[in-house]
Amino acid sequence: MVFHKKKQKNVDEGDDYADKHGDYWIYIAKKADTKLHLAHSTGKIVQKTADKLMKTVKKRCKMPIDNEKVTFTSDGNSQYIGAILKNFKRNTINYGQIIKERVKGRVISKIRKVIFGEMDVMDIDTVYIERYNLTMRHSISRLVRKTICFSKCNEMADNHIDLFQCYNNLNRVNSALEIKTKKGVKNIKRTPCMAEGITDHVWLRV
Repeated sequence: MVFHKKKQKNVDEGDDYADKHGDYWIYIAKKADTKLHLAHSTGKIVQKTADKLMKTVKKRCKMPIDNEKVTFTSDGNSQYIGAILKNFKRNTINYGQIIKERVKGRVISKIRKVIFGEMDVMDIDTVYIERYNLTMRHSISRLVRKTICFSKCNEMADNHIDLFQCYNNLNRVNSALEIKTKKGVKNIKRTPCMAEGITDHVWLRV
């Protein structure tokens, strides 16, 4: 979460552009196996933002069927339940949530639960997306808190995140996707799009 223009507590309902100032949340869908940044949605922490994310995921994915289910995991945000069911049939989805209990900012316990479908509760985790959130915050100056770089405009922040999505998927080599080769031969370095079979080479920035 970042701020636009001012903190949410300082935004009055009568303010011009009240819907564009204050808290700004980024909802992201990322594939755990290929590290592909699949989709994102930005805005207030409301159902509409989650719905927009899952609608984009639906457009970009092969639709699941009874014997080829898709698995989703997330934090305890209940908005995802409604967003998933609006876009996918319940019997084609495995979905679990991990809820972290914090005391003074420190995680003291984790509760994993299956919302619907069948899955091992120990497979429910958000570690990949949490690490990616950290990568984005370190790479996109607009997301850095308490600096002069923080974003003051929704549209420009959205454009910046779109560019980072392209960079992550096409330009950025991910060490977890590297293919080991025999001794004396260089390992094959891959981007998420290479792992997905979308392209066969690392795209260069010009």
